Amino acid sequence: MKKSGKIYAVCSISAVCAALSGLFAMAAEKGGVEVKMNDASRTGYTASFSYYDDAATNVQIVGGFQYHVAEDYHVLGKGVLLSKGDSWTNYLVNPEDWSKEQNLRHCGDDGYVKDMTKDEQTGAWTIDVDLTGGAYVYQYNVSYDNGETYERVIDPENIPECNAHGAHQTRSQFFVPYDAGKQPEEDDWTWLFPIEDESAAGEILYETYPGLGDEERPVEIYLPAGYDADRAEPYKVLYMLHGGGGEESDWFYQGNAGNIVDRLVAEKKCEEFLMVCMNSSAFDTGEAWVPHYSWDVDAISDDITEYLIPYVEENYNVSKEITDRGILGLSNGAKAANYMLYKVPDKFGYFAILSGSAAWMWPDETYDFSAMKQVKIYLGTSMADQNFLDTTYHTNTDKTITGLRELLEKQEIFCNGGGNPVVVDGSHDWFSWPVLLKDYVETALWK
Repeated sequence: MKKSGKIYAVCSISAVCAALSGLFAMAAEKGGVEVKMNDASRTGYTASFSYYDDAATNVQIVGGFQYHVAEDYHVLGKGVLLSKGDSWTNYLVNPEDWSKEQNLRHCGDDGYVKDMTKDEQTGAWTIDVDLTGGAYVYQYNVSYDNGETYERVIDPENIPECNAHGAHQTRSQFFVPYDAGKQPEEDDWTWLFPIEDESAAGEILYETYPGLGDEERPVEIYLPAGYDADRAEPYKVLYMLHGGGGEESDWFYQGNAGNIVDRLVAEKKCEEFLMVCMNSSAFDTGEAWVPHYSWDVDAISDDITEYLIPYVEENYNVSKEITDRGILGLSNGAKAANYMLYKVPDKFGYFAILSGSAAWMWPDETYDFSAMKQVKIYLGTSMADQNFLDTTYHTNTDKTITGLRELLEKQEIFCNGGGNPVVVDGSHDWFSWPVLLKDYVETALWK
């Protein structure tokens, strides 16, 4: 089959993740992060960070290492229970205060900030953090003026592999295993780790395609293990939109989407299919990435339907049937996917709208809803995104899942197979969205 775009690389997901973390550790002698079992740790594991910079006067770790008590609306729902002058951050639990008995959930991608200590003998800035099971992202804050100012620095010994192919992830990632004796079941995140059997791991292709405005636009494509370009039955495809400030590598890197699907396929909980993740907010000039679509949902819709889908269908063994094509978006991507539900309901058989919506763009009374009634709609969100006290609810800027659901049901259009939207006890972050993706693929997609 003809390739009309550019291919940067082909990598197995297991190989990518292994390169990132040696599954769980980087070479401590050169810096990076090393995860070790630790009997003295309340969680059973300790992540040891080391960073080398002779010119630095201060270094801090910045990571998604905090927790909140389950269903604590001091943190969730935009501070429903807060008193005047109080802050939701006062109710977050740092890893050094974690205990199994507190019934804690992960919260946030970069809220934990703590000073590192310089080892005068080795020159390394170091810190140890006891963590529960999960996939974590982190950066360093580095100061050269005794803490007056800081700049964010990605770990030079743990740079995301996808960045070598044009992506611009700004945080490093590592995995912490689950300790069944010391951690509650909720901390078992093995389902998003690289699959142990590498032969069952899919591949990620880093490519460009000729997109809207005759621009070469980046795309990452997941092929399931054993992808057969000549298979008699073509594969189904899920197109996936990132959120604001994100890019085409978000779902596969921060969201570990390929790992999740690898395991679900191996467990026969879903069929094999392709995932396609595009960049909806920027393009590459060859010298720098510059804003482009700025979440112009019309432009995003046109680029996907008129350029990206034809590219994928020309170059891969995928079905052209509407019922074999889905689209999923999170946050700002949910807004775009929701808009496409209004604009092109005849282009996809499945729509998944996560942690956001375009409820305020609801069509007027002249709109024909018949095509929307033929598709399957999945709504999912976190507790923090329900916006219980948000004054935009049911106004012309409503972005809530609740508002969208009510508008759909007024037209007798039902989400989640006639059930309720799926709500995760969590925040607007990469702990919530992988949970929603897993549930969607396992329970609703292609069903």
